Amino acid sequence: MKKYLIILTLCLLFICAFVTHRVLALQNVKMSDGDYGKNMYTPAFPLIFEDLKEKVVKGNVEFVDFHSSMVDVLNSIESPKNRLSEEFYYKIIAKKTPEYKKKIEKDIKEKFNEKSSILDMAEWEPADEDSLILYSMVKKNVEFLKHYEILDPISFNNSNEKFKYFGTKDRASFFKTQIKPLFYRDENNFAISLNTKTGDEVILYMTDELEKKSVHKLWNDLEKKIKQDSFKDDDKFFAPFINIKELISYDELSGKEIKGTDYRIAKAIESVEFSLDNEGAKLKNEALMMLETCALLIEENPRYFYFDRPFILFMKEKDRKPPYFMVKIRDTKYLVK
Repeated sequence: MKKYLIILTLCLLFICAFVTHRVLALQNVKMSDGDYGKNMYTPAFPLIFEDLKEKVVKGNVEFVDFHSSMVDVLNSIESPKNRLSEEFYYKIIAKKTPEYKKKIEKDIKEKFNEKSSILDMAEWEPADEDSLILYSMVKKNVEFLKHYEILDPISFNNSNEKFKYFGTKDRASFFKTQIKPLFYRDENNFAISLNTKTGDEVILYMTDELEKKSVHKLWNDLEKKIKQDSFKDDDKFFAPFINIKELISYDELSGKEIKGTDYRIAKAIESVEFSLDNEGAKLKNEALMMLETCALLIEENPRYFYFDRPFILFMKEKDRKPPYFMVKIRDTKYLVK
């Protein structure tokens, strides 16, 4: 009997450790209303916001007795459907029932072979028959034409710690067909595009304006600077490995009544899982919003394209103008040791 109790105890400890690891895998981040869009753009939340706008509100979204800077941004930016092909996203407006939760889990398994990181964070027993859940998942992986060399760890922006980097090392000519300089003014202002097997571009942009402007304004600035160029044999390039795992809570939207509807937002969350390494980039992005009725309270010289200081990263599809993912790498928070 003791033997079985020991085995059972070990199994329970293993299960608890596994569940705890899954919960801790995403770092909790509270998004202030005024900070939305400053340092990152992700496609999943705009996808559900577009459904809120077009299918629930049937017009621009506004709140009762509350002005939201975040909603101003979401009302004004270009549609995520113009940034990303439909095969790479899933979205639904669902009734708040366990049956719909199972449907979503089945759908994303069939489309992406993925499990959700956030569905279990929602309450699926309906508070009333009109409760709704807006949900989306974006899944896209891109691979570089040739895998870059892994370089020796170095610091980022004069940090004390060292982090993993990839780049061209002494083989610039080997990678020149997949590296496209977009412009180069000086060692603090430049951008390059890294080509992938799918035609997507991973664009890295170093600029003096990084802290002064939002990611959308930085993209608009970069578009004006792009010119034809090629990566020369004596040019240099390296960039850090990046790993983002965040659970974003939009707490300031909770409880807000939506003008022109009978709904208030009960919960709004988003998960972002993004990685960049010498082989390519991977993005898994989910968003969920719970709606309940208001009745319920609830040059010729060598150029050095070294991204070892704050920069911004964009990802865009071939032949589509706006990027589908944008993030500022301002410090070592997302870097890999």
